[in-house]
Amino acid sequence: MERRGHLLFILIVALIFVAIVVYNESRKEGSVEAKPVFSGDYDPTTDIQVIFRIDRIRKIDFELNEEPTMELEISIDGTTYEVGPWKGLDVYPRWRHIQDVDDGKENVSIEVKLYEIQGEEKILSDISPADGDYTGKTLKLTYSIKTGEWWGEDWLGDENGYGHASGTEDGNYGENDYEIFFDIYQTDADGDRLTYWEEVNVYHTDPNASDYGKDYDNDGVPIQWEDKYGYDPFTPENHSTLDPDKDGIQNIEEYWMEEWHSDPFCQDVFVEVDYMKNLLFGTTTLPEYSKEKVMSAFTKHNIVLHIDDGLMGGGGEVLPYEKFYTPEKLSLYYKEYFLHNGREEWRKGIFRYAVMVHYTIPSRKNVAGYSYWPTNEDKFCAFVVGTRVIKNYRFTPLARQTATASLFMHELGHTLGIFWHTYHGCDNMTTIYPWLSGWDIYGNYKSCMNYRYAWQLVDYSDGSHGEGDFDDWSHIDPAFFEKNFFAEPPIIL
Repeated sequence: MERRGHLLFILIVALIFVAIVVYNESRKEGSVEAKPVFSGDYDPTTDIQVIFRIDRIRKIDFELNEEPTMELEISIDGTTYEVGPWKGLDVYPRWRHIQDVDDGKENVSIEVKLYEIQGEEKILSDISPADGDYTGKTLKLTYSIKTGEWWGEDWLGDENGYGHASGTEDGNYGENDYEIFFDIYQTDADGDRLTYWEEVNVYHTDPNASDYGKDYDNDGVPIQWEDKYGYDPFTPENHSTLDPDKDGIQNIEEYWMEEWHSDPFCQDVFVEVDYMKNLLFGTTTLPEYSKEKVMSAFTKHNIVLHIDDGLMGGGGEVLPYEKFYTPEKLSLYYKEYFLHNGREEWRKGIFRYAVMVHYTIPSRKNVAGYSYWPTNEDKFCAFVVGTRVIKNYRFTPLARQTATASLFMHELGHTLGIFWHTYHGCDNMTTIYPWLSGWDIYGNYKSCMNYRYAWQLVDYSDGSHGEGDFDDWSHIDPAFFEKNFFAEPPIIL
């Protein structure tokens, strides 16, 4: 009897062991079955349409008073559609082209051409980073209806920005170059910018209930932003300190400025520009030609310069008239018109601040601008440009607007970390006249940071001009405006 009991015990143990093995094997089989299964339709809840949204188009090299007319030709999987026309140097179409695609084919081919219309002729413009003549000017992309990502001649992590393409990326500047800002997405049942495949197989969210704006990991940015830029929406990241492109704008701030195509992997520089009342009528200005010339200089180096002169909701304010806009006045108005006495404190982590004024320093009426630290934090984040000084020394519209652009870029350069101590050709008074020593020593330093060229050249130097030159572009630091730096006296031009 006792022997039967032992046998029964052994039998029970064996049965338990077999049950455990079978259970584990069934779990393995279940995990295999849990892998994403494609049913032949990447979104059974809706008919997939791909949307190409064009947000902004701007010409990079242009002449004074030029107003080009342009139109787009968009091809999605071989079906072509013309969009436009638009007129201007810098236009914001906010146009969406929607096209039905095969719901069972993952990759969709997209080609974009930009034409400038000159009379009866359409001239193909360059918006592609690729080399070449005709084909090198066409932007070619592949979009996945499975993941909602695209790649090709624009891709996530591209230093020129995701959803941003420029004809100057190929290093050739004489091909009627333009830049475009765009987005690509698709229809989905809940409209949350997450594809059905992602919701079902990756995030395990409901494809019929919108997740737009939800911050599941409570890290300060919502799921659709983290999904677009390659972050895990369910794993917390410290987006208040992350700055992968080292432009001084942290990820959470990049998200706040998403509407203006701020990109966590492409360097952005934001400047708020305000004006000042004239003594009798009107206000000071930053002419469009001047503004666009400065932006183009940055575009050629894969840095996006954003100028808020009212477009982004903060700039374009008119300050009280002051004949001499001294550093003390700048400090006062920085608090009142830029930070709005604390109500807009968040902007100082994103924007530099510039004011277009008449004169700057009473004792030196020929000083056309200065950069300054308007707070007690020793941060160079503000500057002024003296428009009346420029008018006193430049007499034609082209000369005045070129000087305005050059001087604006000069003072902006200080907020990017270029000073006398960076290179002695910068802000060197001996470069002003031919009979002074610095004229020849730094003659090859072709930069608006060189006083010799500060009223006529809208560019920093790239160091390629020979002896005495300096590579400003390799030394500028877009994050400099957030760093403590003390210089006395203020940098003056």
